[in-house]
Amino acid sequence: MQLEWIDERNIFMDKMQEQVYKALMMPIVCDKHGGFGEKRKTEINVGENIIKTTQTYWPEYVEKRTKKLFRYKFLPDCDMSDFACEFYEIIYRDIFNGLKVVSDTDGNVINKQFAGDTMTTVSLLPKLTNQYHCLANFWLLPMELGRTSQTKWCKTFKDSNVKDFMDRFLLLVKYNFETYKKLYPDYFEKMDNFKEFVDVHFLKGSYVDENYDVNEYSDIINNNTANIAFKYIENRAKSISKSKYCVDLWDCFLKRGIIQRGE
Repeated sequence: MQLEWIDERNIFMDKMQEQVYKALMMPIVCDKHGGFGEKRKTEINVGENIIKTTQTYWPEYVEKRTKKLFRYKFLPDCDMSDFACEFYEIIYRDIFNGLKVVSDTDGNVINKQFAGDTMTTVSLLPKLTNQYHCLANFWLLPMELGRTSQTKWCKTFKDSNVKDFMDRFLLLVKYNFETYKKLYPDYFEKMDNFKEFVDVHFLKGSYVDENYDVNEYSDIINNNTANIAFKYIENRAKSISKSKYCVDLWDCFLKRGIIQRGE
């Protein structure tokens, strides 16, 4: 009787992981702003294998001359969408102590050391255009590293050789880890070394091998480079789906109607 229960539980877990994996790989479209405060309305739904989501994130800036707050025209960004933020708040809850990524009341990032970013982008890999906007390709980084290009430590710094390639950025992090810890103490508070950084982001088996060496794939850019990068996205989705966060992700996706019980 006990063996039958264990078998049934294992079958259910396998199915749960499969559903989570598929949701992590599903393309995301961010189509509108969700509002602030009492007017905030989060909408997340699925149709024709695409997840449509609102976005609360809409940052404020200070006008230099008048010192007044203002916002640029709303530009949706899938890796800061409401659905992406729910994902981050599950898989990264251990490194930022259960805080939310974006404020419900004003749309600003609560701590700029924890902002959504897209791992592999399509500027040099256009073949991925219809595939790269998915949860398996999103992670949290300090805003300055992932969403700006202001210093040589950034993923997208225009004067560096990184050029937004994950392998090049990970090598930069690996060999300058202590510098990153000093620059972004909140973010790296619970990551003492590169190995822990890799584990927190579920990079082993994809961008990083079993020995925690970075898999270098961007030395030569050709038709196969995008295939390699997409395989890494798939492998990261598998790692996340088999992690301790699987059940909570499944509950979230079920609640949002992304998956259906018994599929």
